[in-house]
Amino acid sequence: MGRDASQPNGRDASPGGEVDIEETEDRARAAQSRRPKRCDAISARSVGCYLVSFCATLYLAGIQTEVSVLNGVPGPPIPPTNVDSGADTPQQTPPPLQLESPAPESPARSEMSPERLEAREVKTTETQATEGPAASVEMKSMDSQAEATDLQTLTTSSPSSEIGYLLPRSGGCPKGAQQVDNFEECLAAAEYLKKKMMSKTPFNAHTDPPGCIYRATDRDIFFNSREKGGEVVFSSERKPVCKGKVDSVGASGKLLKPVAAWDQAPEDVREEAAKIRLFCFAWTPFRGGDEAVLSEVTKQYSKCDGHAFFSDRHPHGEERNDVIIVKVPEQRVSRSDGMWLYHRNMVGLMPSWDHMLRTGLIDDYDWVINSELDHFMSPSRCRLAIVSYLRTLRKGMSPEQHSVNGPLMLMWGNAFVFNKKMIHLMREQWKSLGTTESAKSVAVGCPQFMRGRQEWPDHCSQDIVYPNLVSGVMRGGVVAYGRAGCGQADATTRNNIPFQLGCWEMQHNPYGMSEEGEIEAITEFAHIQKLKDLNDAVKRYASTDQAENHKLWYSAKNVPVIHHIVSAEVHRIARELLDPEPEKVFSWTFDTALFRL
Repeated sequence: MGRDASQPNGRDASPGGEVDIEETEDRARAAQSRRPKRCDAISARSVGCYLVSFCATLYLAGIQTEVSVLNGVPGPPIPPTNVDSGADTPQQTPPPLQLESPAPESPARSEMSPERLEAREVKTTETQATEGPAASVEMKSMDSQAEATDLQTLTTSSPSSEIGYLLPRSGGCPKGAQQVDNFEECLAAAEYLKKKMMSKTPFNAHTDPPGCIYRATDRDIFFNSREKGGEVVFSSERKPVCKGKVDSVGASGKLLKPVAAWDQAPEDVREEAAKIRLFCFAWTPFRGGDEAVLSEVTKQYSKCDGHAFFSDRHPHGEERNDVIIVKVPEQRVSRSDGMWLYHRNMVGLMPSWDHMLRTGLIDDYDWVINSELDHFMSPSRCRLAIVSYLRTLRKGMSPEQHSVNGPLMLMWGNAFVFNKKMIHLMREQWKSLGTTESAKSVAVGCPQFMRGRQEWPDHCSQDIVYPNLVSGVMRGGVVAYGRAGCGQADATTRNNIPFQLGCWEMQHNPYGMSEEGEIEAITEFAHIQKLKDLNDAVKRYASTDQAENHKLWYSAKNVPVIHHIVSAEVHRIARELLDPEPEKVFSWTFDTALFRL
């Protein structure tokens, strides 16, 4: 009888369902003799399965933990593994992993240095390997705090509130800043400010203020270890080195980005200004100081549509194409005397005008400006200022509105600007206007039309002669606007509309007329250029010792001429900060200016 596969164990069953007990017992004993020992079964099959299950669980838990860290959520703990073969608990399948993309890095993280990011990643990996997921979560929390710190650092180091070292421009440290009072930080300040450290060790000087000190005369830093006693008095020669916000009123190592007045002007103003053809010229005796700044002034004048320097000799004894030699009558004072032509500039300017009017040198230009070598002059600002004056006149009274179309002279302190119609009138009347005093007169070389007028006969300064030229001397209705004499910001139309300042006077500089003081003023002009209005200037200086000078500083915005520039270095810095090349985009640092002094 064959086996019925449908019956359990393939055993034969009687029709009544009864089992032969004796036969069953015999089969059971035979099977028992063939069965492996229980311990062998566990080691060979069960334990192997348990090991595979344990490793798979660890692997999946590791992935879950890694994803949780990336998502900023603590990973689940690794579930315990039951290795008891007798347990009949069904294996639980872990929930499917949600592999979401990590959140975008915060600005603070993206600004971290590569070295810090690498160190952070290595530390996280080591922590996961040695201390488990809980330590990884703690490390993530620490990193979040570090990122928050980085974000705060980025915020405080922005140009508007960078914390660094600075040199006050007068007195002690400005509000919100403190003097550096330990030697190690004084060394760091010297490096930050790019100043030479006078001594590598501190020393005791009873006659100098204590702490970290900047010596303006020697342009270096030293640390005075003497104890503070009583009131500490600083001077222009001994200034404290301070730590605080570098955008406060004080010189710092902070970068300054030049902002050209041209770029900030409205488009319609630029379009009108761009049409102006400008000729720039100066008379100069080419004394030592004139020759020292000639290279820088030439760079300024080269931005005019045409330019020339007039003199009775060549600079450095070398001929130049842009230097025109004119004959100057012999004076009562020797040519080698420092007082030669003192307040008598028109003695050199009269033959210069004679040359320009006779030769037609200036016929193709819309405006002609007469400046000097101790002026910083920005041709782009000059064009904008001309447009500004014309637009102000158009808002004035009826005679002022009509004067825009006639012969016109603008007075910018010691610099004077003539339009084409005035030049034509001067040529027509030059036979009388161009007559000068003979050698027999004390006023030799001065224009005769000044006889009996101001300064006659001892002097004939251009800022006296030019206003007289249009006041009862010239015919044809020529008029002048502005102020003769630099630093006067009160010129207005008849209906009290103010003209912009044409000339900023360094003699009014709160920081003095030394090279360092003038550089400090020029850097203030760069800040002022970025202010929108006078209210911004009030806010900038509100908590400083310059609060009362906010109008003086703000008047420098867009000013075309700065008078009494003492060195080529100040000329250069003014050109780079206030009249940058339009095709160049760069940042200017004190390393090339004040900190190199």
